[in-house]
Amino acid sequence: MTTPADITRAPARKHRPGTATYDKGRTTAEKILHVAQRIVISDGMTQLSMRRVARELGISPGNLSYYYASKQDLLEDLIAHVLQPYLEEFERLRALEADSAEAQLQAVLEFVFDDLSTKGTTHFFPELWVMALHDEWAARQMERLYDTYRAVLREIVHTIRPDLDDTQVADLVLTISASIEGHTVFIGYGREHAARAPYVKTLIIRQLVSMVLTASDGKQATTLQPQAKASG
Repeated sequence: MTTPADITRAPARKHRPGTATYDKGRTTAEKILHVAQRIVISDGMTQLSMRRVARELGISPGNLSYYYASKQDLLEDLIAHVLQPYLEEFERLRALEADSAEAQLQAVLEFVFDDLSTKGTTHFFPELWVMALHDEWAARQMERLYDTYRAVLREIVHTIRPDLDDTQVADLVLTISASIEGHTVFIGYGREHAARAPYVKTLIIRQLVSMVLTASDGKQATTLQPQAKASG
């Protein structure tokens, strides 16, 4: 599980050692990731191939393989590439609201919710979800991405509610994440109910912040235990 100390740490890169040592190499690696991201957003994950990335960059597949030996390595870096701007924005928003953890939570949730209105988010993340349904490696990468994002929320919620234990905080944060991400397919970019996004945003964030503020203080579990089957 990602810890708060990992939040500002740059994501690990999977390109071949030495390929991004110099400015030109770093620039090329970034171009590769930008092209890969654009392909996923415009045409879907199934259309992402090493050959297509190379063609759109105007380089040979062999040259591309010098940076990324496999599509799996490329995808791993692509996920880190997509995640990094979020972590940087979370850090900026929290610094602006340094005196109030509740205000930090509000600001981060508003940013995440507003981000649903962008084409990149509405198209990229569901593609990753679908891939994760059928590919164990993709499922692990998706969990790594979301766990890093949720680490920010866990740190904020811990500050707001130091009386809650780690499990209770994790349950709250998982609920927050699921509650917001689930709206992507309904009010995301170009979706049927996108015009209602501002209203839904106000409603759901108010409820989520209230949930954090009023959650059980640890004397009662926040998770529901399955009921025992009746005998006989």
